[in-house]
Amino acid sequence: MGNSHSSSKSFRRKLTKKKSLQKLINSESLKQQPIYDPSKFHLPKNDKDIDRMHEQHFLFKHIWGGNFSSPIERTLHKGAMVLDVGCGPGTWLLEMSTTYPQSQFYGIDIEQIFPKEIKPGNLEFIQSDITNGIKFDNDHFDFVRMSLLAAFLQEDKWIHVLGELIRVLKPGGYIEIIEHELQYSIGSCFSMLITPLLNFIRSTGANVQIMQKIDSLLTTTTTSSNHHVSPSSRTAFSTSHPTNMLTNNSSHQVNLSLSNTLSRLTNTHSDTRTVIIGSVHGGQTGKVFEEILTSYFENTVVELLPWYMEISQEKYLELWKSCQKEFKNRASSTKLFKFWGMKIPQ
Repeated sequence: MGNSHSSSKSFRRKLTKKKSLQKLINSESLKQQPIYDPSKFHLPKNDKDIDRMHEQHFLFKHIWGGNFSSPIERTLHKGAMVLDVGCGPGTWLLEMSTTYPQSQFYGIDIEQIFPKEIKPGNLEFIQSDITNGIKFDNDHFDFVRMSLLAAFLQEDKWIHVLGELIRVLKPGGYIEIIEHELQYSIGSCFSMLITPLLNFIRSTGANVQIMQKIDSLLTTTTTSSNHHVSPSSRTAFSTSHPTNMLTNNSSHQVNLSLSNTLSRLTNTHSDTRTVIIGSVHGGQTGKVFEEILTSYFENTVVELLPWYMEISQEKYLELWKSCQKEFKNRASSTKLFKFWGMKIPQ
């Protein structure tokens, strides 16, 4: 398994012109290491990634009409303790800490791409891996938020992470989670990129439909559930690539553990929004979302995905250009998902 000279040569040929991958993988230790480290997937690699995250924040704020959906406005004005997990460059936190100067904000991310010095005095950033736990006491925060970690966290890690988020949340406090469900209603061209991308994500142990599972479990485990469907999401688009609801790592025990964790919440709500890609069918929102996708496919995964698909970068970029043409002729769409709930008061 990887010990032969011929297999090493074959692997090196695959990584020709893939400089970013070469930085992540030491060719001398391939005999003991996986081909691609899942923990490095989706980590920002340059300023374009950070710009994409900023733009994504403002798009999500526009789509949901604000920075949060939980009923915490009054608490924030009085003075709340707030935690944002997977905060990235800290765009949400910078806005919130400026808007609510009486509250104290903390951001956690595995990568230190957030501001180190130029920030409000009521905001603190911490570089930490959420899978190792949250270094705060029980019942510490009034509001806990996490966004866009479904493609990063392995499914069994969700039990631990959700448990930690709820542990540090005060009774009566709110938790809010935002995810891009990675489901698409698309044409044949875009499917040629999305299918291998989703397959790679699944190969890391992540469940791209984890939010569907959580939403389903919430309807049966919480003591009081109110599932709101927004007007913009009443016409649901389903992916043209059927996938299993459970990954290989999932089991009855995983579902049971998730249910037990979620049973500590009440007054839960969910909101799914459909976003049409491109300005022709999706207007200004669709235009911005296509810009974000373009940055993602032309910058973030431009080395990884061609390597995984075993095609040249040139052919890969030509394929993406064809996808952009397809967006003009076909109303391709994707879904964003949010849920929030309150920790059961003691």
